[in-house]
Amino acid sequence: MNRKVYILEDRGLLYINGDDAKEFLQNIITNNIENVNEDKSSFSALLTPQGKYLYDFIIIKHKSGYLLDCEKKIIEDLFKQLNLYKLRSKVEILNLSNEFVIANLS
Repeated sequence: MNRKVYILEDRGLLYINGDDAKEFLQNIITNNIENVNEDKSSFSALLTPQGKYLYDFIIIKHKSGYLLDCEKKIIEDLFKQLNLYKLRSKVEILNLSNEFVIANLS
């Protein structure tokens, strides 16, 4: 079987981990974080407190945290917005876009 790998250069990754990562995400995203596990990812979005769309992403469970796969052009804005919501939550938010690439296998 011949498989092809396509590097998706327009995608970026954020990693959210820590003691409060699950609750932190549950309180700010549009989908139920309980549906995300090692076998299932979920498409979700971040909205303003008034309910207006800001960003969308795919959430993937990874080890003790979650990866957020989103457009690379919005990664810095999403990173800043998540840090605004962090407050005193025990979470760490890392931008891994320069360390990893997103790829598609076909």
